[in-house]
Amino acid sequence: MPELFDTGFERFWKAWPASTRKGAKSECRKKWDKHYCETQVDQIIKHIEWLKTTEQWLKANGAFIPAPLVYLNQQRWDGAEVPEMKPKPTIDPALAKIEADRKRAAPMPEHIRAKIAQLRGIA
Repeated sequence: MPELFDTGFERFWKAWPASTRKGAKSECRKKWDKHYCETQVDQIIKHIEWLKTTEQWLKANGAFIPAPLVYLNQQRWDGAEVPEMKPKPTIDPALAKIEADRKRAAPMPEHIRAKIAQLRGIA
């Protein structure tokens, strides 16, 4: 979530994943201003968030993530088709499976429920 007073550049810098190539922040800022990226910040952030899910950026622990300066120089977001990303599930997948299994389970017959209660001394 962006801070209230973050500039578009600060949002970009926070969105860029940590890697050995993440550097030259002042040079990136100059390119940002030169290319008027502030007017395209939402598209740029959306593109970066999508890139962070791609195989190329995930493989070898991020070894193939380019430097942010290269990204800005090449204006890689311009004209890029970014697929709609699925929202992250709000429920833990294990809990979702338990709930799905519970819904598929057959109800316990009443005579067995009564016998268990009797054995426990509840009935």
